[in-house]
Amino acid sequence: IHLFGMEGYGYEENPNQVQSNNKASVGLSSGTRKKEDAFSHVFKDEDQVAKYDAIVELLLAAGYFRARISTLSHFDKVIGGLTWCISSSQVDVDIDLFFQEDSTMGMKIQLGEVIEKTLTRMRCPHPLRSHQIRGLDFISIHPVIQWLVTKVLEVRKETGDLLRTVSEWQFGKKYSLPSDEEFESRKEDAAAYAKQLVFRYRPSRKYRSKGSSSLTDEEDRVQSTLLEYGHKAYRTVEPKQEKRQLGSKNSQAAKLIEASMGGSAAEDVDAAKAARDADEKRFQRMLQNMEEKGSTGISDNVLAGLIGMQSDDINRMEGEMEGISSSKPAGMSGKQFEEEQHNRRVENLRKQIGALKEKLLAQKEPHHELSSALQQIEGELSEKSGRNQHIIDSLEKFDSMVTDENRDDIETLRALVLLNENLKKQDEQFRLNCKKQLQMLNEKIKKIQDTDPGSLDTERDKLIKDTHEKDLDRLVEHRQALGKKIRDIAMVERKIDEIPSRSELQQYQLQLVELYEQVAAKLTETRKYYQSYNTLNATLTYLTKEISLINSINDNYKSAMKSKKNKEAFLQSLDDVVAIANQNLEKTDQKISEEKQALNDTNIKYQALVTKERTYHKLVKEFEVECERNEKLLAQVGS
Repeated sequence: IHLFGMEGYGYEENPNQVQSNNKASVGLSSGTRKKEDAFSHVFKDEDQVAKYDAIVELLLAAGYFRARISTLSHFDKVIGGLTWCISSSQVDVDIDLFFQEDSTMGMKIQLGEVIEKTLTRMRCPHPLRSHQIRGLDFISIHPVIQWLVTKVLEVRKETGDLLRTVSEWQFGKKYSLPSDEEFESRKEDAAAYAKQLVFRYRPSRKYRSKGSSSLTDEEDRVQSTLLEYGHKAYRTVEPKQEKRQLGSKNSQAAKLIEASMGGSAAEDVDAAKAARDADEKRFQRMLQNMEEKGSTGISDNVLAGLIGMQSDDINRMEGEMEGISSSKPAGMSGKQFEEEQHNRRVENLRKQIGALKEKLLAQKEPHHELSSALQQIEGELSEKSGRNQHIIDSLEKFDSMVTDENRDDIETLRALVLLNENLKKQDEQFRLNCKKQLQMLNEKIKKIQDTDPGSLDTERDKLIKDTHEKDLDRLVEHRQALGKKIRDIAMVERKIDEIPSRSELQQYQLQLVELYEQVAAKLTETRKYYQSYNTLNATLTYLTKEISLINSINDNYKSAMKSKKNKEAFLQSLDDVVAIANQNLEKTDQKISEEKQALNDTNIKYQALVTKERTYHKLVKEFEVECERNEKLLAQVGS
């Protein structure tokens, strides 16, 4: 199936993309509503609505998440789900499905016909026509969707298992799980133990047939072979034909009565006993033609004795030959005898050299292993020596930092460090003891596995179980103690971390100083704003009063000039205003003079402080010079 459009792979859709599509489709919601008005008669039927909800739930369960988008039309949801299910079912039908949202009527008709043709080629058991798809007949579409979803889930299960198998195979090529590593570590021991069990309980031949067998029946030959390994196969007795056909003649009650009374069952028992006796006699006849294995052979002890005797004879004869060769044979000159003796000595020395070379080659590999181990140990020793020297230097540096102020804290810190080191040593010792105990227990388990299971008696089993339970209890107690010690160590480490170092204190001091400077600058800036505001506010107040006074004078001037009495009163009021203004001016001048005096006093104090600061810096510099001079004099005196 070739699928084109937006609905190709609904189960891989990103939820964020769905949300963005929701936002982008808000403007199309009105158009969608208009298009769905044509199908309003469909949603008046409760059965159609129920089937539509069931279709949406099926599509969501299968993985088609575009059915959640509320702005899509019902036609787009259902038809998009149909095309997605057909494409995901992976059925080989050569048909092109082209689906597009908000399709025209012609495109919908064409798409419905293509879906109908596709379902026919897929042999869908539920018939679906094009007009039912175009008219949104959910009652007819629901079984088709249900069948397609089932196909999709089956395909996904098959491909999912295949993909999982391939991914596990690819993962196993480069990586391994802890359980696999544990299995590989125990595989050799388990295989050895399994081989041992197979070897121990293998079939052992007890009898051997004498000569050629005269048995012609295949059943007798099989029984003879089984007897050689100590097995007896008895024949079974068939029930009588009347009893087999009893169900057609008698009722169930008659069967129960006959069984309880022991009617025909007693006859079957007698027949079985007779057949067993006949088999026993047949077994005895077969055993007469057999003999026990190893009765005529040579035992292992006798064979070992013979081999030992031959080796002794060989050594004795070799010594006699050497004795004979040490004497000068008759008819041989002394020079020839000496040359022969020399050649023999050279040959013996060569053999000794060859043996020593072989021994040297055999010792080379252990020597190489020991030398590499020695180099590794020397490297570890140098590393530990450097670490030890670093620790000594750190301790000396730490001792130089001790003062009377932090001596108590340092002593407390040393005690906590010693406690931590002791706890670590105890932890390591405990782990070593646990490993030793585990090794001992594994050896005991292996020894028990190697022993014969039949030789273990009940008392020993009980003792082993009691010991195992006690060891488990001790292991639980030790684990609890270990957990408690680890928690104590963590608590001590947290307490140690809570104490700030000198560098941290310096950082805190720098940050606090910087914060103080920022706050001071902000305060100064705020004060300037407040002073500017107060000054401007006072200026505004005075200007307002001045404007109101001028306006009052301007309003009352014409009326005051009409009579002499009003003129005098007006002039008197102006004199009063001028007097009040002079008083305010005097107060303002006095306040300005006071502020100037305060400013002068502050400047005098500031100059005095600046002079004192200069004197301080001068004295510090002279002190540093004198200190350097003192150090030089002390150095000269010491030299």
